[in-house]
Amino acid sequence: MPRLIGERIMLREYQAEDIGPIRGWVNDVETTRYLATRFWPAQTMVDSQEFLSRMLQSSHNACNFVIADKEDGRYIGQLDLFRLDWRLRLGEIGMVIGSKEDRGRGYGTEALELLQRFAFLTLGLERLELEVHMENQQALRCYEKAGFTLEGVKRHAFYNDGHFSDLGMMSVIREDWEKRNPV
Repeated sequence: MPRLIGERIMLREYQAEDIGPIRGWVNDVETTRYLATRFWPAQTMVDSQEFLSRMLQSSHNACNFVIADKEDGRYIGQLDLFRLDWRLRLGEIGMVIGSKEDRGRGYGTEALELLQRFAFLTLGLERLELEVHMENQQALRCYEKAGFTLEGVKRHAFYNDGHFSDLGMMSVIREDWEKRNPV
């Protein structure tokens, strides 16, 4: 997996040393509130080790990156491009910024911009998509700043904090990215 270098961060491969920072957020309710339901039960050390083991293996259907500090390689979060469909030239994105101290600092937006350049110019994808919980205003702002467009809303598609909430479908297509990023 190539390293993608930005102004303040880089997207790098997962490393065995990332287990500590991953364990630091994986059972934090505030961090996992809007993540996939697989995070609902408490994650054991074995769960985390199995996850990291999968991330350390290469796959032709995913590009898995750690969002890391450009200077020292410190783990900030992760940005995974999964469910790559080479025939349709699309990929789905999942992202988390692990530490509360690192949220709201623009790392997610910078990481998404690096990933888009890689996806459209190197991988030749046409479309990137993601799901976002409509209550997660911080994530919505991040995705919009990175060029994603809200395409629609799936009503009552997620159960969280004792009630159902809506999921938004967002995407960015190559044409829109090229308009924002003349090559």
